Amino acid sequence: MTDPPLTELLPRLPLFSGLTRQQLEIIRAGSFPVSLERGEILFHQGDPVRGFYYVLRGQMQLTVSAADGTQKVVELVTSGESFGEAVVFAGQRYPVTAGALVATRLLGISSGAVLDLLDRDPSFARRMLANMAVRLRRLIRDVEAYSLQSGIQRVIGFLLHEARGESGPAHECTVTLPTRKHVLASRLNIAPETLSRILRDLSAAGLISVQGRRITLHDVPALEARLEMTVTSATVHPLDAAS
Repeated sequence: MTDPPLTELLPRLPLFSGLTRQQLEIIRAGSFPVSLERGEILFHQGDPVRGFYYVLRGQMQLTVSAADGTQKVVELVTSGESFGEAVVFAGQRYPVTAGALVATRLLGISSGAVLDLLDRDPSFARRMLANMAVRLRRLIRDVEAYSLQSGIQRVIGFLLHEARGESGPAHECTVTLPTRKHVLASRLNIAPETLSRILRDLSAAGLISVQGRRITLHDVPALEARLEMTVTSATVHPLDAAS
């Protein structure tokens, strides 16, 4: 698939919509396409900052490495989303490793172009801040989930979040997991075997059925009720043993 010319593509991206032709030219001059194969690394944690990136097609995962060499998935970035904006301002090196989960096409925006436009147009700074605020709210939501929810609640919450974008009856719908299960497990801060056990237990309870990456939610209200239960509830539901 061929990408449209940058003169057509840039105004379609939310961050750059409404910019003048002169402002778009600044961004265009500092833009560069990147193609990655599945498993290919865009940059490693600690690499010098080059700029930030839009995902045009495909999917990226952002990971951090622990002292023992294990990796934790901190974010999945899909088509139409961007990553790396904050470090253009605040850091000299990337705090995460960015790798392609599938064949992926990116548009890179150089740090120099962003900083140049910020100097010329304060309204662009507000757009950048608004974009980063969305990411911050997502991070806060994740931290709350890790701190306050059991493993099974995190899985149910993820499935219900995915279901909001799907069509179908309110009582039942089918979602497709956006990535492989071991990657999703890392994203939810649980072990892969724990994710598998939770899915099996939810299936045994008749709440879901699993076919590969396609998961049918048979009783959305019941799943919502399970999500609302607090971790500190005095009555332990049998499924909580899986968390």
